[in-house]
Amino acid sequence: MKIKTIPSLAISLLLFTACSQQQISPPSVDEDNSTTIPLEPQTTESIDLTGHFAGNYKLLEFIEQMHTQHNFDKKYLYSIFSDAKDLNQIVEPCITKNGKNDCITTVKPQGKWDRYRNGVIYEANINRGVAFWNEHENALNKAYQVYGVLPEFIIGILGIETGYGKYFGEKRVIDILTSKAMLGDRREDFYTKQLEKFLIMTREANLDPLALKGSNAGAMGYGQFIASSYLTFAVDFNEDGVTDLWNPEDAIGSIANYFAKNGWDSSIREVAVRAKYRGYRFNRLKTGYKTKYSQYKLRKKYHIVPRTHLSYRGPVSLIKLPKYSYDELWMGTHNFRVITTYNHSSFYAMTVFQLGQAVKNRRYGI
Repeated sequence: MKIKTIPSLAISLLLFTACSQQQISPPSVDEDNSTTIPLEPQTTESIDLTGHFAGNYKLLEFIEQMHTQHNFDKKYLYSIFSDAKDLNQIVEPCITKNGKNDCITTVKPQGKWDRYRNGVIYEANINRGVAFWNEHENALNKAYQVYGVLPEFIIGILGIETGYGKYFGEKRVIDILTSKAMLGDRREDFYTKQLEKFLIMTREANLDPLALKGSNAGAMGYGQFIASSYLTFAVDFNEDGVTDLWNPEDAIGSIANYFAKNGWDSSIREVAVRAKYRGYRFNRLKTGYKTKYSQYKLRKKYHIVPRTHLSYRGPVSLIKLPKYSYDELWMGTHNFRVITTYNHSSFYAMTVFQLGQAVKNRRYGI
């Protein structure tokens, strides 16, 4: 049997056609006349967004925006968001401490304030606060010297936010922010901005955005900073070249810097003092951290006075703490209002104050 041969002209044409379908860059020549072997030719195939957010037009527009405004590589962003999880698709069982799928608990009669306070100010947390203070005393003292914020108020923040590093959060920040920003959360504009800041933060700090975990709102580290707060207030307090929210010293300095930039006045020694009023329930005046009253007017017109000496002479906020059988009334100074910038809640600021005092008293045996 004869084997048919292909004419040499045909072979030449086939080789020419094959070469023309792929552009091969010629070897480049460096300044020292050495030849560099070219890399593999770049593919022109499109990049797809896969996973839980595949086809999400908001996310596709967001990726385009991050590429255009902040020069992020599209392939990098597609890779990240293809790995992101829609938390609305993940159903978590309701587990009690006993391991049962039953979250109905019996609550003893308490006031609203008692329930809030007791969730943070308890023996184990106070003891953790003392241990943290002992271990990081130098950094806390340095924060006072640099920013004028006393250690007990930083201690109060750290105890509420993470129990001094015991509870950082179990969910990935990328999952939290992407789910809230791209799936119609009522605060989607806020979370979209935080997602933008988060990506910028991780790039600047050389962090893996898929590895970081945080709270249900995407807050991170010891002080539970959201991404925008990191970019504005976080500092490299231990001067190791890295601003690390999971480093206790950087967290201490960052919280103190946060207070200082929000108006903390180191000359004001009191944050809040308890006040006297007539009766058991207080409804005569509007209360809350946003209120500001003249101390003179409170004393003369409403017979509301501090129970202990108050050297602060500025306007005070009236803070009502509803207990089971009566209302506690407190006067909050300017620095009390500064604490509420960290979390817009009178209960929160009062717990920061009282937890810090409890840890301080335990540490010094007061």
